[in-house]
Amino acid sequence: MAVRSDTPPTPWLTQALPRLRGLEPTRSYGYAGELLHDDGRGDMQAYGARVGDLALRLGEALLAYGGSAEEAVAGMLVVAETYGLSYCEPGVTLATVSLSGYAPGELTPLHASRVIRKHATDFRTLSRIHRLVDRISARELDLDEARAETARVLDGPPAPGGRWRVPVQTGLVAAGGSVVFGGGPQTSLVSFVAGLLGAFLAGWLGRHGVPAFYRYAVASMPAGALALAVSGTAPPSAVQAIVVAGVLGLLPTVTFVSAIQDALTGHYLTALGRLCDALLVFAAVVTGVVVVLGLGDLAGIKVPIVPTTVRADYLGAPAVGAVVFAVAVAARARTPRRDWLPAAALGLGAFVVSVEFRAFGFSSLVGTALVASVVGGAGYLVARRRRESALPLVVPGIAPLLPGGALYASLSALASGRTTVGIAGLVNVAAVTLALAVGVGLSGEVGQLVRRVRGRAA
Repeated sequence: MAVRSDTPPTPWLTQALPRLRGLEPTRSYGYAGELLHDDGRGDMQAYGARVGDLALRLGEALLAYGGSAEEAVAGMLVVAETYGLSYCEPGVTLATVSLSGYAPGELTPLHASRVIRKHATDFRTLSRIHRLVDRISARELDLDEARAETARVLDGPPAPGGRWRVPVQTGLVAAGGSVVFGGGPQTSLVSFVAGLLGAFLAGWLGRHGVPAFYRYAVASMPAGALALAVSGTAPPSAVQAIVVAGVLGLLPTVTFVSAIQDALTGHYLTALGRLCDALLVFAAVVTGVVVVLGLGDLAGIKVPIVPTTVRADYLGAPAVGAVVFAVAVAARARTPRRDWLPAAALGLGAFVVSVEFRAFGFSSLVGTALVASVVGGAGYLVARRRRESALPLVVPGIAPLLPGGALYASLSALASGRTTVGIAGLVNVAAVTLALAVGVGLSGEVGQLVRRVRGRAA
């Protein structure tokens, strides 16, 4: 059995960050030339291989289920060194995790890597992995117990709901988003159908091996088609709400936020890979909608351009839509249900404050970055107390801040042949989304800085 400690340990991510960022001298973690010590086990090489396999599997899972590259590297480092490996060097490069190190008493280094072939945002599993690594760092589990617990977390039965879970939840995301951007009950229903059909088509194509670009291009088409279908009888705000809601339900928000976090923490190759993935999906969604709206324009069906939400609206239906939107995003990402209420509160607060900032004349970039920083700070504070990842709270909380109105104006401009205006609008959309991601990352870094300063002062 593992040695159990009654003293609460430092959270494992906080424990590993100083070393990963070069804030500790190298001699403090095994590079001063000291000898490797045998702890008495018979076959150290086989033991080290089992430790390396466990560390790699947990690192792969952290990255695949939505964690940052730094979280994956820290998790592998903490697990490997807790079970006795020394001179450990974990790494993440694009879709590969690797680990090298020495088992006690062995002169031949261990080295192994795993390729991540499938990514799936699953914050429930991510939280369970965080808790498992926390228990490992606290020495509550021996190696065999940790391997068995990892198998239970990662090899358990699939999520209930089957193939219809994600389409229905995507429809709910679109329904909530349509209310945020000016739609009513009927518009919300149409948006739900658009989101459901789009996600179902994307899932069906994915099961047949179709690349992501084509999947998301096809998935975005129902929103444009239904918007054109109701444009003759529905008010202009309803057409905008359907298009925006259908698109926002498909945008890779988690991937984009993770890419910016990886870039800010020095994992440039991984950030580049995630950013390319996010931009490819974004381009596919834009392409699908523009094709449908462009065909409608050729047929004489023009989509109107309407203003975005103004200050007087936020006390009414858009505020309810922001709550539904945030909770639906949380549910689709398999966030634990105990986090739905905090996510709803963060989403509502972010939406209300962002509308107020707009009324006071703040630019979209500055206002978005400030609100995202506050949302990120609140999420990281709660996550630190729970010793879990902050993403399950932060991502749903910033969802109502996505620039839907600007995105709609850009899409309509591209569909009507005003290419320069449309591209300029998409650049603005990308800049606002970047401000979201940077604001979220900034709050986390400020929290880490405050903890390090307090630790040194103590």
